This record gives sequence, C-alpha cells and structure tokens, in this order.
Amino acid sequence: MKFKTTIDKNLKSLDKKLLGLNNRHFFLLDALIFSITPLLGIILRLDDLMILGQYRTGLIIATIIFSCVKLIIFTFGGFYKRYWKYASIDELTQIAVLTAGAVVANTMILSVLEYITELERFLVPRSLTLLDGILTFILIGGVRFSIRAAERKKQQNKNFYRRDRVLIVGAGDAGVSILQEMRRNPKLGFNPIAFVDDNSQKKGLNIQGLPVVGNRFQIPEIVAAQNIRQVVIAMPTTSGKVIREIVDVCQAIGVAVNTLPATNEILDNSNKVNTLREVKIEDLLRREPIQTDAQGVFKLLEGKKVLITGAGGSIGSELCRQIFRCRPSQIILLGHGENSIFNIRQELDQVLQILKQQEQPDKELTELIPFIADLRIKDRVENAFRTYKPDIVFHAAAHKHVPLMELNPPEAITNNVMGTKNLLDLAIKYNVGNFVMISTDKAVNPTNVMGASKRTAEMLVLKAAQISGRPYAVVRFGNVLGSRGSVVPTFKQQIAKGGPVTITHPEITRYFMTIPEAVQLVLQASVLSNKNSQGQIFMLNMGQPVKIVDLAKDLIHLSGYEVGKDIEIVFTGLRPGEKLYEELLVEGEEYESTSHEKVLVVKNASRIVPQNFDLSIDILCEAAQKNDTNLIVFLLDRLVVGYKTKYQQINIELAQDNLEKIISQTCDLNPITAISESDFGDFASQLSLPHSTSSNRLTSTELDEGLKHALENQEFSLYYQPVMNLQTGKIKEFEALLRWNHPEFGLIMPQKFMGAAEESGLLVPIERWIVEAVCMQLKSWQENSSFASDVGISINIPSQGILQNSLVKHLSYNLDKHEINPKLISLEISEYLLGESPQVAMNVLPQLKRLGIQLQIDNFGRVASLYGRVQPNLLYREFDRVKIDRHLMSRIEQEHQAWEVLQDIIIDIENYGLEITATGIENIPQLNKVKGILCEYGQGYYLKQPLNSNDVIKLMTGKSQAMFKKSN
Repeated sequence: MKFKTTIDKNLKSLDKKLLGLNNRHFFLLDALIFSITPLLGIILRLDDLMILGQYRTGLIIATIIFSCVKLIIFTFGGFYKRYWKYASIDELTQIAVLTAGAVVANTMILSVLEYITELERFLVPRSLTLLDGILTFILIGGVRFSIRAAERKKQQNKNFYRRDRVLIVGAGDAGVSILQEMRRNPKLGFNPIAFVDDNSQKKGLNIQGLPVVGNRFQIPEIVAAQNIRQVVIAMPTTSGKVIREIVDVCQAIGVAVNTLPATNEILDNSNKVNTLREVKIEDLLRREPIQTDAQGVFKLLEGKKVLITGAGGSIGSELCRQIFRCRPSQIILLGHGENSIFNIRQELDQVLQILKQQEQPDKELTELIPFIADLRIKDRVENAFRTYKPDIVFHAAAHKHVPLMELNPPEAITNNVMGTKNLLDLAIKYNVGNFVMISTDKAVNPTNVMGASKRTAEMLVLKAAQISGRPYAVVRFGNVLGSRGSVVPTFKQQIAKGGPVTITHPEITRYFMTIPEAVQLVLQASVLSNKNSQGQIFMLNMGQPVKIVDLAKDLIHLSGYEVGKDIEIVFTGLRPGEKLYEELLVEGEEYESTSHEKVLVVKNASRIVPQNFDLSIDILCEAAQKNDTNLIVFLLDRLVVGYKTKYQQINIELAQDNLEKIISQTCDLNPITAISESDFGDFASQLSLPHSTSSNRLTSTELDEGLKHALENQEFSLYYQPVMNLQTGKIKEFEALLRWNHPEFGLIMPQKFMGAAEESGLLVPIERWIVEAVCMQLKSWQENSSFASDVGISINIPSQGILQNSLVKHLSYNLDKHEINPKLISLEISEYLLGESPQVAMNVLPQLKRLGIQLQIDNFGRVASLYGRVQPNLLYREFDRVKIDRHLMSRIEQEHQAWEVLQDIIIDIENYGLEITATGIENIPQLNKVKGILCEYGQGYYLKQPLNSNDVIKLMTGKSQAMFKKSN
C-alpha cells in the first residue's frame, strides 16, 4: 500500500513537471533525443554488437548530421510554436511529416558523402536513416502526447460536488466533439455515459471509450438502466420532427434535455459547435439545412454597393449580416428608426475592427454607411441614391402588423405602397441593376389592408421591371420566428408573467421560417432573378403550416410548465383582418420550380399587373395622404385580385364622390397630365364606375330593376367601331359594342351592369338580344344598295356565356331567320375565357365553326397568354383572327419589352395562318409601329371612335372609306 502511494506521488510529480514544460525545454529535450536515436537505430540494425566499433567514426558523423538536419526542419516547420496541452491528430500529422522530411534529407546527405569518399570507416548502414526516423517519431510523439495524457488525467482526478450522468444522442462528429469538451472541461458538471444513434452499424461499438448502446427509440430504457440525469442532442443538421420526438420522450420521463446549436447558428458564429444550450422553439421547427449557391451569391454581391431598407429590422439586419460576409464595397443601412440602425452598425463595426487587425493593410474592407430616412420623403431618399449610387437594393422596410394597419390604412399605403414607389422610381432613375423586395404570404388573396398594400407593392416591382428591363424581383415568405412583435416573443413574455397565453383561434395556422433561413433563400432568389429581366415573384418553400396553439403548447413545455395546470391558454377571437390560414396562390398565378428546391417562381408574374395601374396608384396614394380610409379600401378592393375585406365597410357612394374630386383636382392643378376621356373610361370600367358624372350613378337595387326594364323597353343599343386594313384604309368590319341608354342617367358602359346582369340571371337574355340585334343590323345594311356587301360585324360578349351551347342554337336560329351570310358574323372570344375553360372551348368552338361564322381571339396578351400552352394551341385552328390587347399596344412606345413581345406574337400567330388586328391604336407612333411590322388590321380611337348605326350608314355611303389620317 505504501509502495503504491509512493508511485502515485511520483507519477503526480512527473505529470506536474510535464505540464510545466514549454517549447524552450522541448528544444533541448529534442536535441538530446536526436543525439541518441542514431545509436539506438544502429544497435537495432546490427546482429552482432561486437562489430559496432567499426562504425564509430561514421556513427558520430551521422549523429551530428541527423541532429542538425532534424533541428533545422523541426524549427522552420513551426514545430516549436505548438501548445502541446491540447495535442491532437493535427500535431501527430505534423510530427510524421517533419520526420519524413528529415529522413529524406538525411538519406540524400549520406548518399553524397558515400559518393565523394571511399573510406569505409566514414560509412554507416543505409537503413540507419529510416530507423532513426522511426525512433524519432516514436520518442518525440511519446513525449508530446504524454503531456496531453497528463492533462486529461489531471482533469479526471478533480473532484466536483455534482456531475450529471449524460446520454449523448448522435454518435457523429458533433457527438464526439461534445464528448471531448465534457472530458476536457469537467467544470461543466457532465459525466458522459453512453451514445445512442439511429445508425444500426454503430450499435455495440466504442467511440473514444464510450459505448453506443442503442437508438433514440430506446431512450426510456437506457435512461432507467444507466441512471441518466441529462440527455444531450448532438445532431445539428437533423429535422425539427426528430428533435420534437426526443424532447417529448425526455419530458415524459422527467429527464432534462439540451442540444447543440443548429447548423445556421454555427455558421453565423453565434454559437460554437460544442456549445450546449436549452432546446428552443426553433429547434422543433427545424428543417434540413439549406444548400445555397454560395459562390453565385458571393459573385453577385462582392465589390458592389448595396442599399438595404429597413436595415435595422429583423429581416433587414440579418440581410446586413449575411451580405456583409460577401464583401460588398459599401452597405448603405437605410432605416427610419435611429436606434435599430445604430445597433446593427455597432454590431458590424465590431466585426470590421477584428478584420482590420487580421487582414492585409492594403485590402479594402466593406464601408458601412448609416442613412436615416423615411421612404415617403422622396427627396431625402434620393439623396442616398445620388450620393452613393447603389448597384443593388434590398427592400425590407414595411409595416407588417395586420391589426394595426387595419386600424390605420393610410399609414399602410403611404409606407408600403408610396415608399416602394418612391424607391423604384429612384432605382430606375439611377440605373440600379438589381432590386429585391421582401414580401409576405399575406399578400396572397388578402383579407386585410396590410396584405393588400404589400400585394400592390409587388405589382409596382413587376411594373418597374417591365419599364426598365432589369431583374427586379419580389420574394414572398411567411412568418419568421423571433421577429419583433411576432407571436413567439409575445408568448414568451406571457409565459414569463405566469400566463395566460392568448391565441385568437384554436384552428389558426401559419407558415414559419427562421430569420437566417429566410434571408439565405432571399439571397438565393436574388441570384435566380439576376437571370431574368421580366420581373419575377418568388415564393419560398416554407414546409408545412403550424397550428399556433401547438406552438404555444411547445413553448410552455420548453419553459418547464404544464398547459392548463401552470399556464392557461385563452382564445380571444380573430383580430381585424386576420385569416385562419394563409394561402399560397393568387387567382391566375401559376408556380413552377426553379434550380433551387426551396424556391418557387410565379410563372406568369409579368402578366398580372392590371390596366391603368399607374393611374390607380397615383389616386391610391393621394387618398392615403388625405387620410381617406373609405376610398383606400374601395380602391384596393378593385385593384388587388382576391382582396376581400372583412373588417372595413365600404361606402361606395362616398368613395366615388371622393374619387372624382381627386381626379378633377389633379386635372385642375396639372392640365398637362390631365386624364383623357378614354383613359378615364378604362379606369372607370376597371373600378366598376359609370363613365359619367357623379349624378349618373345607380345603386345595386336600381341596377337589378333597371336591367329588367331595359330589356322590356329596348333601352340597350349597339355602337360600332371600324376595323380597318392598315395598308389600304378599307374597312374590314365593325365591332359591335353594347351600351345602355338609361332614361335618367344617360349612357352606361357594360362594365357597370354586366356583373349585376349575371347575378340577376339576365345575362343570357341580354346576350341573345345582342345576337339578334347584330343580325337585324346586318340585314338592314345588306338591303342598302350603297353599303358594301362584304363588311361584317364582330360580336364582343364579355362573359362566360359566349361558350354555352345555348348561344350556338340562338346564333343558328337568327342566321336562318334573317337570311344572313354567316361569314359576315365574327364572334370574339376572350383569351382569358379560353385559358379558364379550355375543355368547354374544345367542345363549343367546332359547333360555332360549323355555322360558318368567323372566330377571333380577343384581348390577346393581356393576362396569361395561350402562347406556349400545348392544349390551348390546339384551339388555334378553330380561329380566323387574333386581336392584340390594347393595353399591350399602349406600352409599345415606352417599354422595349412590350414592343418585343408584340413582334414575337405577330410572328408566331402568322405561323398559324391567322389574321391579326392591333387594337387600341391611339396615335401616329403606334400606327407607324404596327404598320412597320406588317400587322394587317387595326382598330382604335385614332382611326375611328365607336359610331351609332346612323353614323355608320353616313360613313359607308360617303365618298371615302379611308377615314384615318395618313402618316409618313
């Protein structure tokens, strides 16, 4: 016993001396080892030690050479700059490499000596260099790693009051790393007992002395058998589903559970790989790590000037962090809140100070420019563009709280819409190459002002892309965990106060992402958008929606409480503007995959900007500046597809009065930009307004009663607009346009009453009246000997009823009744209707063709073109002519993209052998352009406005049919 105590005492003394060694001591110790390894090597080489004497001179020379060579190589190889207390495989590799280098050098030197001298007494066995190297590796490595062993033994011998027995879940690199940390630092109070891992091939193995005893499904049995006090999850890349299963099991058996940080936290340097922390709600929602095109993102941002709006917010600040890593030349931190901008600048400044110490002095680092501005004040924002001339803009600034914006619609519009418009105007003016706007899934079929305002902002971005021809894009995603004012921080505050946790509805669900994950995909989408100049909307793949009540229960459990016992959950009812669930698709949108599995793109984004959009935005912003909530909601209801307000009540009469006041004030203040009659007619139609003065309005009740009266008393009439051959000026046909001659309110456009007619069941009678009226009109013209016998009439029925079988029968009946040549009748069918009901069209169109009438595709190029769709293309053979949408025509002067689209359409349609009519020709430049690309027919106010039947007779029996002005 005394002998053992003496040995332990001597070993402790040796350990203490070993741990006290530094590199100066190691140099001297190595010199001693180097001096004896040649002697040991030659002893091992020789069978008979009696002949050792004949190698004495050569051994002395070899010892001197070997020692000097090894000391030089080891010194210049950085061997004496190591801290051997933490020696690992890296240090062992260095010993092997340096020793091998010394063996090679010594072998070469001995070979040279053997060549230049013939005296055998100077020679040694050739294998000595190899034997010397092996002994050097063993002795040097043994000394160094004895220090590591001594340090480990020292830590193990320390006594602590408590060390919890720990089960590590995951026997991979992360598990081994945390095991090493627990052993290296016993102060943590962890005593690792075993691993569990789902890889069956690891079961029964020992990893660094710790056994793998089973998989995660056996945790309850292992905990009981091994008396485990804590479970550590060491799987940074595993899914949230697996984390949740492990946490549920541990909570059920009453064992504490901790985890390593997720991969994104490690990459963000917010946590080390071996840092333990409590399980957070983000872990339960964790998805597989995102693989991004890091090189593409770096290439896009490196050396660029990047402006980030809302730079102090949750998304904006994370954008700053991730963009900062890509080494842009400048980051302009634009925000309205000075404190948040100060905080993000301070955070990035600290990183810059570290980089300045580490980087080369001549290497340029990113310049941080804080810029306090309100996006609504355009002059102030322009100062940033004029001064710094950014290359890329990330627009993250926005009001996002649904209930607050529902109570303050003017603020939502001025910030989210007007602010975005100002930013885009400046981006175009100062030639910004890339523009990315952060949007929300609440913009899809919104039921609140905030979502509708973001949807409007999306359309502004698309419009700007069309005008500029640059890759301007929108990225939509759902809620982010941990953002200011969001559900998770709110729940945590309520739990900290002892509850209750308040939830609006037990069935409410939302999509969630972590902030770093969302920003990674935003940057990925910006790379994808860089390949397209048409304007794109991206939607991030957010996984499955999460029930908010489940989220609240998870947070309560993770906080160590029980639902209903410690913390109550109270349901308060949906707040103004809230939906039970968020949607992913706007009506008319089509998603398709991209090269990144978690990023989708709206296939037809460039076609969802409504007509008269600029005018609508101007009036909307003016209404917001006048704090006219009623008019704002009225305009959003007409402007945003899918918007269904549930909280705001619209006073239509008041909205229409205020709308016309704004328009009249605009015209009075700026006659140059006054709205033309035809433009206002389009705008009024879009908003379902009468194209008349404020006294000429009908309520819904008056519409229903008035339509019945109109049919009975023949108040409907047809106007006829000529379609002309653009080369000869000859009239090809007339398009019949429906009007309602109201006895009290005057002429009413069909857009005002056709919707009411459909709801009241009067649509079919009105359509039949149109068909019969056209046939009667043609009969009358044919009976007039002065009227050209080959000029027909095209019928434009703006409804789904045009594809009904009943219309075919009614047409056939009237053609026979009035003895009309079928070739003089053309039926215009909207491209949109064909796209919505291709199967119905496939059935009805052949029936119409068998009547002998002409068929035309109307509004071609307005919404979602049939061009490029296989099934609708089969319908082309049923048609005779295509009418290019007048709103596409209106853009060909200012937008190069629209002009290219028009040229492509004409080329492709001609390949089908169809005639083409350009509609909406309003001026000489438009006329010259379409004539220049050999478009055969044209129609528009510049050529001739719609005429009543008497004026048509005067026109056709006059001296000339070439009624439009000749141009050079």
